[in-house]
Parts: sequence; C-alpha cells; structure tokens
Amino acid sequence: MRSLSVLFVLACASCGNPDPCVKNAASCQDAGKDSGPTGPGSCTGVCAPPAPGNWVATSLLWVGPANATPPTCPVVMPAPFPGFADSPPTVQCPTCACAPSGGAQCLLPGQMSANPDACPGSPGPQQFNPPQGWDGTCNATNPVSSADSLTVASPPGPLGYCEPVVAGTMKITGPTSALECEGMPHVAPGTCGDQSMVCAFPTSAGFLTCIVDLGDQLCPDGWPTKHLVFPNAQACGCQCKSPVGESCSATITVYKDGACSQPLGSVMVSSGQPKGCVDVAAGSAFGSKSSTPPIYKAGTCTPAPLTEGSPVTFCCLP
Repeated sequence: MRSLSVLFVLACASCGNPDPCVKNAASCQDAGKDSGPTGPGSCTGVCAPPAPGNWVATSLLWVGPANATPPTCPVVMPAPFPGFADSPPTVQCPTCACAPSGGAQCLLPGQMSANPDACPGSPGPQQFNPPQGWDGTCNATNPVSSADSLTVASPPGPLGYCEPVVAGTMKITGPTSALECEGMPHVAPGTCGDQSMVCAFPTSAGFLTCIVDLGDQLCPDGWPTKHLVFPNAQACGCQCKSPVGESCSATITVYKDGACSQPLGSVMVSSGQPKGCVDVAAGSAFGSKSSTPPIYKAGTCTPAPLTEGSPVTFCCLP
C-alpha cells in the first residue's frame, strides 16, 4: 500500500493584526491581495486551519465523473495516483500465482561425531566438527584415533522465498473518478495575520487542497469538504506465503588420512531430515573430511492475493 508519507509542512509566526481573509480561508491569498506581503499577513499561498496531529497532507485532489479527463498534476505535485471517490469501485483483479522458491543460501553441516560403535552411535561421541563457515574442501581438524561410525547433523534449513507472478490486467470501474497528485510539498513562504491560521502551499486550478487520514474519518474543524477515496494502487495485490518443501542437501565423506585420499565412507544429509550416519571399519582412524557443494531444492508457495479496498479520507478546504 502506498504510504501517506508527505508531511503537511506548515509555517506560522507572530503577526500584529488579524488577517482580513480569516473568514474565507480558501481565498486568503495575501500576496497580491489587499493586505500584500507587507500587510498584516505575508502568506504567498493559502492561509488554512492547522491540521490535527494525526492527519498528514495529501498533495492535491480532483474528483469528477468516471468518463471525465482530470487536469494535469501541477509541477509542484507531479506524481498522479488515480482512484475512485465516495463509493467502492467494482474490481476484477489479475490472477495471482507464485514462482518456485529461490534466493536461499545453503550452508553445510556444522556438527559431526565419531562414534565408538555402529550406527546410530551410542551417547558420548567424539567431536569431529569442521571449522565454522566450512566450504566443504578437505579439512583435517579434530582428528579421531578410533571410531566405528560417523554421525553428521542435518544442515540448516534454507530461507528462500517465492516471487509473485501476476497474469492478466486489473479491471476497475466506478461512478466517480479521483486523482491525487503527490510530490515534494510546496511550502508557501510568509505568514498569516491571524495566528490561528497557517501558511500552506498554493491551490491549483481544478484541485482541492486537502489533509488526509486512513480509513473513514470525521473531518476536523476548518476542513469541511469530505471525500472517501479508493486508490487504484490498493485495489489488487499479490504476495506469496513461505515456501514448503525446499531443502539443502550435501554428501559428507570421512577419510583415514589427513589429505582426503583414503575414503572410509560417505553419508548424505538434508535439511528437515534426521541426522545421517555411516558405518566404517571398526576402530578406524578419522583423519579428514570433505563435502560436496550443497544442493538447493526449490519449494512451492501458496499465493495470497490482496484486495484491500480500504478508503482514505480526504478533508478539503471549501
């Protein structure tokens, strides 16, 4: 969901006389009017009531018939976000599916033990662990003088994800169209003569100047014109749940010598499965171990379509 992140930047400073336009906030443009920049107010934009703390500014809002062509967003608020106003639109969303999982890093097992008897091995084994961050190349750390079997822990499970796959197009219709314009807020310089008012960005032809909050809200004082807007960007969405069935596997080989040239036995282990064990000749010395590169097996994800449709309240100047 698009974040309502553009803060309504307001400026106010102490002024001597009341603003002559306070009774009509929407037309209170001091610059070039009877008060002028040198008069009791010097606001070059619109003097407006302050927005409550939980409200943030949209940019500008146009509302019109469904078949009407909206005006172009002004340079100061160039980003258009279309939607529908005052009643929920009828929405047909694209098909939401998921690609096979990916993006996971497979790690090798970090725990191995040399057992004094055959598999599955009795308690109290001798550690034959590889070094931390082992890449599977021949390693001779922690040699063991005598063992009957090797136990290898399962490798850590992968943390993959699935990319959403969207097919088709969204079809959305409604009786009343809306267009919100966003961008960096244009802060009007100057102050308002009435210290209860604040100097906001100028109006733009065809657009309402509004503050905004999520959900269906009551408009605060000074912002009487209310529109519920359903942004098109929120009408449909597609995401994927966590993968099922993905795994990492590798084959570990133990050697009699310290240079991985005299193999004693091998065992394959896989994440999500019990630890592996391989029997060797009784009383064998463990001098080194190696591993094949880990293999990632992709899993599948269940799609989770999103149909939000929650309105956003726009409270605007008259």
